[in-house]
Amino acid sequence: MAVVEAAEEFAKHVTSEEMTAQLERDMTAIAEGEATLDEVTDESREMLAKVFEELEDSREDIGEYLQESLKADKTLGPCPECGEDMLVRRSRQGSYFVGCDGFPECRNTLPLPSTGSPQVLDEVCADHDMKHVKMLAGRDTFVHGCPRCEAEKAEASEDEIIGPCPDCHEPDGGELAIKHLRSGSRLVGCTRYPDCDYSLPLPRNGDIEVTDEYCEEHDLPELVVDPDSDDPWELGCPICNYEEYRARNAVEDLEDLNGIGSATAEKLEAAGIDSLDALREADPDRVAAAVQGVTAGKVRDWQEQLEA
Repeated sequence: MAVVEAAEEFAKHVTSEEMTAQLERDMTAIAEGEATLDEVTDESREMLAKVFEELEDSREDIGEYLQESLKADKTLGPCPECGEDMLVRRSRQGSYFVGCDGFPECRNTLPLPSTGSPQVLDEVCADHDMKHVKMLAGRDTFVHGCPRCEAEKAEASEDEIIGPCPDCHEPDGGELAIKHLRSGSRLVGCTRYPDCDYSLPLPRNGDIEVTDEYCEEHDLPELVVDPDSDDPWELGCPICNYEEYRARNAVEDLEDLNGIGSATAEKLEAAGIDSLDALREADPDRVAAAVQGVTAGKVRDWQEQLEA
């Protein structure tokens, strides 16, 4: 849409109905023997020369227009610290976050979930005047909501200790606790973080109840998600649950990854990506250039699945 609007504004010949109509009349004239191919070709070259002249003269204006349009697709709302726009950005490591357009003078940032690619929605948070974000992750796509709301929820929450950390309780006394992250995610993590980074994933949504039933193997309480609903999820011991999840979702070949079917696997193999190790070490941009229909972002998503 921005390309068309920029052409209409700064290079009117490109979108001119008269130019299109003239070309159609010329084609008809050739078919009816009223004009020769050389005559029409010379006329078309003159039209193209005018088009390129307009584009060249408006190069900077068109570039600025497209840049602003791309920025609009990433804008969430005003920065609470300086008033500039808060934008969806990507780090050098490939992860997404929300950062202030006033950088480096303003370094205000907000985290985004590590799963999927962000899409800015039209819905606006009534409390923060900030647009909601949706994370596109195939069948795991979900609405993250307002990044400021999610960050404030995490800051207001307290860790709930549930038992000993299997990695460092002996001898350092580390314990596992239910933690709410500023990115909107939840996990069971060690209270000694960052000295101990042991963690287990938890569902993003639903109330979590810590029961009095304990896992004999790991000395941890069993958890229930949405205990008051008609269909509560008995998640059980978080360690046992994660081990079962890993076993169910073990990735043994390319087609085990979300988004890779047999046709895509064949294309990847033709480009030299014939194993999980090859995909893990591949350069996303080079794969995207070599495999039609595969983007660099999708390759990074597959690599993240391999590291999960």
